[in-house]
Amino acid sequence: MRTILISFALLVVSMVCKAQDINSIFDKFKHRDNVVFVDVPKELISLGLKSSGNKESEKWAKKIDHLRILTLEDANRSTKRDFKKMIEALSWKDYNDIVKVNDNGEKVRIMTQGTDELIKRLIICSFDKEDCVLVVIDGSILPKDIDGIVNDTTIGK
Repeated sequence: MRTILISFALLVVSMVCKAQDINSIFDKFKHRDNVVFVDVPKELISLGLKSSGNKESEKWAKKIDHLRILTLEDANRSTKRDFKKMIEALSWKDYNDIVKVNDNGEKVRIMTQGTDELIKRLIICSFDKEDCVLVVIDGSILPKDIDGIVNDTTIGK
């Protein structure tokens, strides 16, 4: 009997302490009040980017498989606090930090998952006192493509 109780206790502890991944954050918050969840599959991404008529956009349509956005701008404080705690408690060991900023209470973190040659997942997480945003882009993206976007949007501005 004692062995059964100990086994049950260990099972409960392991379920509570299991490592959470980025998907668990979407699952937990996407149905909460005043939380905006956008889930865009590859087909819709391709349709939108290809219809732009821009060659650069068409190139990106082939590289992005899935886009998910979670915005908590209008959510209550409790929801935002839970979100921040979950983000901070998440195991980021499989991700590489590209950008990590903490400026006057605003925190931005951009991470990648993949290899030096190919990024399979790009995560952008930003929060401050009023707003929380999580963006996850899955696909097959070359690091030089990310560099190109950064250069195009920042040089000369």
